Amino acid sequence: MTRSTSEGRREFLALLSALPISVLSARSSAQPRQLKLACYYQFEPSQGQGARLFADKIALASAQTIEVSVEGPQTLLISLDVVAKDSALAVFCAPCVAASEPVLGLSILPMIAGSFDEAEILLRIARPYYGAALARHGQVLLGTQPWLPGVLWSNIPIRSAADLKGVPFAQVPTPWVDGEWGWRKPFGRLGVQLASYFDAEVVLSSGFSGNLKLTREFAYFMEVFFAAHLTFLTARKEVFDSLSETQRQVLVGEGRETELALWKLMRERLPRRQQEIAARGVRVSAQPPGDVIAALREAAEPDIQSWAQSVGADGAAILAEYRRAIGRE
Repeated sequence: MTRSTSEGRREFLALLSALPISVLSARSSAQPRQLKLACYYQFEPSQGQGARLFADKIALASAQTIEVSVEGPQTLLISLDVVAKDSALAVFCAPCVAASEPVLGLSILPMIAGSFDEAEILLRIARPYYGAALARHGQVLLGTQPWLPGVLWSNIPIRSAADLKGVPFAQVPTPWVDGEWGWRKPFGRLGVQLASYFDAEVVLSSGFSGNLKLTREFAYFMEVFFAAHLTFLTARKEVFDSLSETQRQVLVGEGRETELALWKLMRERLPRRQQEIAARGVRVSAQPPGDVIAALREAAEPDIQSWAQSVGADGAAILAEYRRAIGRE
């Protein structure tokens, strides 16, 4: 069922009240510092809700000495230089700006994480590298938000990797996945027959909310956690540096609290997504056959290694530390 904007707002405000907020003891008599937060997103309403959550938390935690105005949505087709010049604060899809900093494409690598737990481990390891890349473009990383992971829709049951061989396959257009093949490459290695969306019997889709319309077109849904890409919340460094030490602490602290709330929200939305899809008559596979996951991971490895090579020594270091941490070396 589609949730109203007001319902989404109440959900985020409930999260706000449940989290610790370090409200300053004294209110300033000076005019509050006005900061614009530009949102570069189009497809996922929760990205904008996350920005509003951050704005609400900043107002409370700063005792009204900082006011954040949320503006957007704006185009996804941006560069880090545009982000750095356009506004004091920004929310944007990390892979959308990976052309200038390949490390920021990490979260869209296919089959690198198998759960939100693993995605959080990957984030912990990669965060210093993300921060360094953003700093080269005058940005300070304040927080992240994952999207729901990519999934498979089909009109045939997929009981093993062999069931994919020769099947007409397509990817729902995903603007942040570059290249003619995009996320289709691993499936090509498994022997699918590339087809148009209208002729496909199996479709790979990213995790934005508009996927519910696919329940009218497909009989099966498989939760493969193909990729859960990240949205970044950043501050322009020159603006960040112009704030008082207390105000900078507020931005950093509430960015972190907002991140924790949004990761929690996405974890809770994952089973709700499955329930909503099942309620529409689609057969949901929340735990796919191990053979399918293993085959997809093997087929995705060339793309993961290609990313690591594009990043250089840092890419290899991230990948090695992450795989040690999850026990998948």
